Amino acid sequence: SEGVMAQNKSIQATFASIRDNINKATAKGVEDKFEDIASYVIYQAVPDQSIDTGAYVTSFSIGPAGFGGGRMRSSNNKPKGQNPSVMKDQGFAQLQYDIQNINFEDLVESGNTKFTIRNRSPHAYAVENGGVNWTFTQPYGVFAKIRRKFG
Repeated sequence: SEGVMAQNKSIQATFASIRDNINKATAKGVEDKFEDIASYVIYQAVPDQSIDTGAYVTSFSIGPAGFGGGRMRSSNNKPKGQNPSVMKDQGFAQLQYDIQNINFEDLVESGNTKFTIRNRSPHAYAVENGGVNWTFTQPYGVFAKIRRKFG
């Protein structure tokens, strides 16, 4: 009977270890997906020609579905004609910072592996849909592109 008890504890320990390994692998997969999303948003969905002061591209935040807050950069008093690749790198670095501060194992454990990406710059709506003072020929539909690619 002692042998059976020891064997049961051993099996429980093995299952716990397997579950932990699966959770770690799943967490890594979710983290990789967040990285893919961040890269797509900054380097593909945001067109270079939409970048003037860099306020929009540096106002993205990413987190677990339903997270609060997020970055908000205004273009007021910012120099115009910024280098798009420099601004994109800055925006991507900020999203990587967000990702590094997410506990993906907790997310997997809770079953919440969905994401929210937001942009709280004052002109985010105009970049997406156009607007009264919109200086470009057409809206850029950045979030429409993200939805088409990631659902």
